[in-house]
Amino acid sequence: MGLSSGRTARLYKRVGACLLGTVAAAGMLVAGHHASVGAAEYSAYSDPDKTALSVILSEGENVREFQKEFGLHDAEVDKALAAVREENEALAKEYAESEKIVAAKKFLPAEKVADEISASDFDETVEDAVGETKDSVTTILPEGDEPELDTWVDEQWRQEVETTPQDSGARTLETKSGGTLVCKVFATQYVGYTRYEVALPHRKLKFGSQPSMPISRNGKLVRPRVKEVGPWNTYDNYWQYSKYRTMWKNLPRCRPEAQAAYYSNYNGGKDEYGRTVLNPAGVDLTPAVARNLGMRQYQNAWVYVRFPWMPA
Repeated sequence: MGLSSGRTARLYKRVGACLLGTVAAAGMLVAGHHASVGAAEYSAYSDPDKTALSVILSEGENVREFQKEFGLHDAEVDKALAAVREENEALAKEYAESEKIVAAKKFLPAEKVADEISASDFDETVEDAVGETKDSVTTILPEGDEPELDTWVDEQWRQEVETTPQDSGARTLETKSGGTLVCKVFATQYVGYTRYEVALPHRKLKFGSQPSMPISRNGKLVRPRVKEVGPWNTYDNYWQYSKYRTMWKNLPRCRPEAQAAYYSNYNGGKDEYGRTVLNPAGVDLTPAVARNLGMRQYQNAWVYVRFPWMPA
């Protein structure tokens, strides 16, 4: 199958990014300053597999800054956010397809499952979806401002990395029965087996008591039950102290593995099955739950998840 002009351009850009990364890596070895040089050279916007634009525009404050930076009308901002939701939907569907592979190959070693996923169109679909979002958003910008989007996204990305808790995002909510653990995590959406449910990335919850999970956003509070496992991992009880986590014991409390993989390239940027982590999600919501939190369908956002059974 021939490549479209847009995909061909993105392919050349990917090759260029890889060459730039090689040069940067050589410089890091010579200079001996891995973190600082790497942070300066890496472009999240130019990375064809990084959903940087859509994750950044999941925050209302970033959307307002985006509108001000490029002098956009409300209708133009709405078009940009619609493109982001289309990307989220495409990637949610591709993730669901990869979950079928995981389920069908669950008795194989994790590396074999990773090979099966790599042999599918997972990476190609991600690249196409990310590229389409960039194409859609750049057509909305005033003429001549397209190069500025690259700079703006990378600056926002650096701020996201710097402000995302590197140690622990754990907080305490005082209640009548004592302190309750609260984690601020990124929420994505999925189609569940029931209309009103959520998924957390540890098998014990789905196959155990299926607890009610208070989740809040912008003053709205919901209490769905945990009836599915995910997103990304199946043994990531990030609400536990590090020593009690089933996997990823060197990560702090309230820091999902997906969040560390997405922002810090933890585990090579992969989940436990070798999939490239496409967002920092620590909870998955059905559309009905998301709607009650004031979110549109396939809109992703940061939320606060309470763990009533966990002392803070």
